[in-house]
Amino acid sequence: MSVRVSKKRLQQSGRAAREILRGSFIGHPVIIRNLPFALYVTGLSLLAIWGAHRAESRVKEISKKVVHLNELESEYLEAKSNLMKMGTESSVRQRSQALGLVPSHRAPERIELPGDE
Repeated sequence: MSVRVSKKRLQQSGRAAREILRGSFIGHPVIIRNLPFALYVTGLSLLAIWGAHRAESRVKEISKKVVHLNELESEYLEAKSNLMKMGTESSVRQRSQALGLVPSHRAPERIELPGDE
């Protein structure tokens, strides 16, 4: 009896394989009835994949911008530090002496014009 059952199953599986290869299962009423749901699930799956891909690309873009922002911040702090250093009186004095300018030892005098009172 087991030989008969296995032959019957082999014939059924062969028939099922032929139906799949021919595509005749597509016209089956169960498939046609569930086709809208299958398309809906497929659409949702594609939407989820697209959303995940887009989110991942946004995360990469944000991380690149964070790195760039950190570089710009360090450049800003370096430039600010150099500007503060250049603004000190001793630094200005050294640069002016290199140009041949000497600091005055007298206080500045105010010039008064007639009519300015």
